[in-house]
Amino acid sequence: MKKTLLFVAMSFIFCNYSNAQVFCVLCFDQNDSVSYNVNNLILNGGMENSTCAPWPAGDRYCPNSAAYNCDITNWTCTGGGASTYACMMDSTYFHIVEGLRAAYFGNFFSQNCSATTGDTSCLTMSDCEAGGLPAGFPTNDPTYGGTTGISLEQTVNGLTPGAAYVLEFWAGGEWSFTDRGMFGVDVGFGNILLRDKPSTTNPLDQMTRFIILFVANSPSHTIKFTNWGHICNTCTELILDDVKLYTLAELNPSVNPCTVPVPIAVFNAPNHICPGTCTAFNNLSLNATSYLWSFTGATPNTSTDVNPTNICYNTPGAYPVSLIATSASGSDTLTLNNYITVYPYPAPQGISQSGDTLFANQGAVSYQWYHTGVLIPGATDYFYVAQGSGDFNVVCTDNNNCQVEAAIFDVVASVQSVRGSRQFAIYPNPAGNKLVVRSSEIGGKEILIYNLLGEKMMDVLPQTSTLKPETTLDVKALNPGMYMIEVLSAEKTMRSKFVKK
Repeated sequence: MKKTLLFVAMSFIFCNYSNAQVFCVLCFDQNDSVSYNVNNLILNGGMENSTCAPWPAGDRYCPNSAAYNCDITNWTCTGGGASTYACMMDSTYFHIVEGLRAAYFGNFFSQNCSATTGDTSCLTMSDCEAGGLPAGFPTNDPTYGGTTGISLEQTVNGLTPGAAYVLEFWAGGEWSFTDRGMFGVDVGFGNILLRDKPSTTNPLDQMTRFIILFVANSPSHTIKFTNWGHICNTCTELILDDVKLYTLAELNPSVNPCTVPVPIAVFNAPNHICPGTCTAFNNLSLNATSYLWSFTGATPNTSTDVNPTNICYNTPGAYPVSLIATSASGSDTLTLNNYITVYPYPAPQGISQSGDTLFANQGAVSYQWYHTGVLIPGATDYFYVAQGSGDFNVVCTDNNNCQVEAAIFDVVASVQSVRGSRQFAIYPNPAGNKLVVRSSEIGGKEILIYNLLGEKMMDVLPQTSTLKPETTLDVKALNPGMYMIEVLSAEKTMRSKFVKK
């Protein structure tokens, strides 16, 4: 294999590519590598390791093919259809630039500009670049994969978001066709359409070396090559070999790539929060390799993480956030003033007790009561009638969805629950002007009625009176609403709720 670079035969350069973070694509009329001794992040880039015998054996490496019976190690074939005939090639028919094998994307004739097979009237084609296809094209018969074509792909992990990488590969095509083919390469930002030459066994015939330079936006990128078929009756298909992925620092220094784009600092976060809570920041910056965050009013107030978490704000107010995104080509600073809004403290809470009824301060949007730390189902009013003794707390939520909690300890619920009691009844409930209290255990004392604030509204009988087993109360003076009735007998206190309509 030649080791001399033939950059004098460079076909074209285009930079600031429109595919998001692809910033440079170069192609060279040569078979030799562009860069040597690189740390190749692609596994089995030479396609040497496979279970496929080379053509003309019947081995096919795409699972969607009816003839599928082998695989290329570390690569996944997707797309295609029952008639797809992708297979491996050796030096019997082609000059193989790396090792003894190359992958052939066999997929018949495609439609490019219209439903007419071989129509290339819409294409804008330079020596190595193609474009101009309408939406939905290229495509093929569904038995050859339709619009998805046939693809080989590999996911590479461990990349540094914001760092620049070089994808290098060799591309040729079938020797029996005279004109260039067309294929797609996707490094994570959509297909770049490129053109390949027909190959021969003559090592002096120069095929094409491509390099695509891009900035990683994730630790993982999927590298994907796609062929939709012959784009015309005389156009070749794709043969792929010697795929490499390496850092920009490893690119041959004689290559003058497009300028690595400067960083762009961008971020967002949940930015309306309650005092005493924490938030996380989502870094959307482009082209950067390191970051310096500043969080005024927060703990911690700085970070060098890519996506900082547990940034906590304790005091109500509006606070700025600043991010400096940096790479070898420079830095960019984004400061958003008043970006974090910390809501005011919720109104303070407390719990008062009247008998076995617990009252929280009114005014919250919602309430939830707990008994010894366990949520009480359905206890969502600002008051709660304790069904047992112990510790109680209530969590109150305001209109900003911020919460405040109050607690009361050692509550003694000594009164008898009257729900379901055979010895105590009140009716009708809801009551109109009259309320009947019936109990076989009323032997004296008094009847008291409270509103839900715990204020006494009626004291029916003085303590010197003796109550009858059935007593009718005149409650027409009470305003409509819910009330508590408390009946004091000689030995116990009984309590229940009723509604005045």
